[in-house]
Amino acid sequence: MNNYIIPNLSKACRMLSCIAASDKGMTAAQIEQTLAVPKTTAFRILRTLCHEGMVTKNGGTYHVGPTLLELSGRAISSVNVRDQAVPVIQELAQTTGQTAHLAIPSGTSSLILEVCDSPNPVRVASRPGTLVSMHCSSTGKVFLAYLFKDRLAQTLADVKLEHRTANTKCTVADLQAETEKIRQLGYATDDEEYHTGVRCLAAPVFDGRNQVVAALGITATTSSFTPERTQELAALVVGAANKLSKKLGHNNNI
Repeated sequence: MNNYIIPNLSKACRMLSCIAASDKGMTAAQIEQTLAVPKTTAFRILRTLCHEGMVTKNGGTYHVGPTLLELSGRAISSVNVRDQAVPVIQELAQTTGQTAHLAIPSGTSSLILEVCDSPNPVRVASRPGTLVSMHCSSTGKVFLAYLFKDRLAQTLADVKLEHRTANTKCTVADLQAETEKIRQLGYATDDEEYHTGVRCLAAPVFDGRNQVVAALGITATTSSFTPERTQELAALVVGAANKLSKKLGHNNNI
């Protein structure tokens, strides 16, 4: 298979990856050193990439060019999050034994977009098209933590912080503290805050621009999702969310 690889084209692809990963751009010398590419080869490839609009040169620094940005924009817009998520959700339901779901932000609510029921006979029903409150759902709290970080108080002022159960957090201070914890842990929980007897856990899904575009989670009865299982289930949910993020173009090392 390696016999069919064009060496300089491979080098050009690696150069584009390096330049795209650098917020401040890269000089030719930095590219040569990072990729161990001869100076003459690097010069010719960079000149070609500039000619094609894949990169631009500003002073002595190379940056992502308009053609590459246009191509990436087309790729992002053509990716259907739901279609990419379906096999991941199905696998998550099997590995956790719980109902798995995908949600996207919808105004100040979380919209359940896709569901895969638990393989177990005793399960919690969750249906696509359901709107759930952000302040007391695991997917909603993911969005509060990542999308509304800098305007949380303002956002919550527009939300009816309804006490759905005795566990529901309904103060800005409590939710600010929880969203900070969510960003530290990488996942959110709903500990009987939306429905008594039901626990949920969700993790953020990122796209290629490092933006949260969805949340992937599970819903379970408190008897099957005990507090002792939180770390085990969190690892599975976060792993599935990372897998979906990668399918959407996100670099999990960012």
